[in-house]
Amino acid sequence: MAVEWWIVLATLGGPVLAVQTQKFIELASENRRQKRIIFAELMGNRATRLNDNYIRALNSIELGFLPRWWTPQNRNVVNAWRTLLGELNNPPVEDEPNANRVWNQRCDDRLVELLSAMSRALGYRFTSEELRRGIYYPRARAELEQAQLGVLHGARAVLEGNELHPVPKTPS
Repeated sequence: MAVEWWIVLATLGGPVLAVQTQKFIELASENRRQKRIIFAELMGNRATRLNDNYIRALNSIELGFLPRWWTPQNRNVVNAWRTLLGELNNPPVEDEPNANRVWNQRCDDRLVELLSAMSRALGYRFTSEELRRGIYYPRARAELEQAQLGVLHGARAVLEGNELHPVPKTPS
């Protein structure tokens, strides 16, 4: 008689266990896919740090790499992100000479630490040198972005009334 209950339990519990296992596998796959997307966005845009996708990926780190007891390497990623965030939220005082260069270097170092922690958590093997220098960013692109930024700052100054823009008179 006891064997019949085990058969009933196995018959009913087996499919439920299979479905729950499949859901767990799907959740783990989706979690890994999210982490890869965040990492790919940061790697792909690490030379263009004002890019919206780069900023969105940074802000998604704590959600995508949520530390759990079975993923201790996620804690390293979140800690590296918080260290970088601390640097980003404390820009230099504009009056100090070389302060911006030093701050940018510190931010670069923290970004490399973050990308290194993320690559280890995802099972990739990038060296710090690859993360730091493995970037293609044409000089013309940088000049274009600086020119666009200059135009925006100039337009802002004119619109706020801080600067006058002379309009040449044409003979009529």
